Amino acid sequence: MKKAHQLLIGLSIAIVALYYTLRNVSLDELIVSFKDIDLIYILPSLCFILLSYVGRAYRWQVLLRSFKQIPIKDIYAPLMIGFMGNILPARAGEFLRAYLLGKKHGITFAGTFSTIIVERVFDLIFLLILFVWVFVVNVNIFDPQLRLSGVSVHTMLIGFGRLCLMLVISLICFMFLLAYKENWVKSCIGWIAKPFPDKWREKIFFMVREFALGCKIIKDFSALSKIIFFSTLIWVLFVATYYPLYFAFDLEDKSLESLLLLTVMVCVLITILPTPGFLGSFNAGVLIALHEIKGEAEVTAVSFGMVSWAAGFIVLIGGGLFFVFKDHMSLGSLIKTEGKVKAELEHTEPASQNL
Repeated sequence: MKKAHQLLIGLSIAIVALYYTLRNVSLDELIVSFKDIDLIYILPSLCFILLSYVGRAYRWQVLLRSFKQIPIKDIYAPLMIGFMGNILPARAGEFLRAYLLGKKHGITFAGTFSTIIVERVFDLIFLLILFVWVFVVNVNIFDPQLRLSGVSVHTMLIGFGRLCLMLVISLICFMFLLAYKENWVKSCIGWIAKPFPDKWREKIFFMVREFALGCKIIKDFSALSKIIFFSTLIWVLFVATYYPLYFAFDLEDKSLESLLLLTVMVCVLITILPTPGFLGSFNAGVLIALHEIKGEAEVTAVSFGMVSWAAGFIVLIGGGLFFVFKDHMSLGSLIKTEGKVKAELEHTEPASQNL
């Protein structure tokens, strides 16, 4: 029942977001826009998406090194299946890939899941850096006359960008403190969490323990350098994914500034509006960036969003299904595995007294 509710909420958000995206565009206009696409540019976009997952696989291999040296060919399957699993009703993809890899290579669920937490923190740091770039360094791309409740949007965005910069510095410091002063950090968090209800404290303690486990890898300078390199590569490829489509749709502004703005707006919308496969929320982010802010034709921004979403979705589903069938699995077995994952997760959550 809970899965059905989550799916229903996600689909409802997707429908509203799609309505916002398509409300001023007719079907005939969309068809004409699709006919004008220079299809040759879609191929390099697909290649960049594929390469970004290759980069993720190599980064995950480095993060796993403190537990076990795993061949890169054994990482692709759980990685792609896990990312595909994020479109399941409970969005259990991260848990799923931790479970699949840990089961195959004899690593505890806590160990594999801790590497994914660290992976996500590195992605968050890079995303926050993009926020700083767009909302502080290039804030002039937004209309300086725009005001919200009497407050300049420029001022609000600059304040948000500075907050992001502070968060980046704080996250980096927190990771290094956990790596080198783990017991002290855990003691501080245990003291801060005392007023919280028991259930919340358990979750906080669990996440800190997992994060601390994954942070041990940054004591290895060689590993840390590789993680930073692959994280940079992943985000460069993520941004570059859109660039060929700028030529496919012959957009007026093909600048780096426009690319970074598009990336940021898509990331913001898919975060605050979680939908199955990012449908709707992704499209709304593209429309806001390209049409509302950069002034591209609305129908072009709408069709751009549909094509770029479809490209990412095809690679995600195609890659996931390829490894599902290659490993002789089924979609039904993946959904059943979700229950096993939750049982494994509940088994690792107790014992908050260790913090």
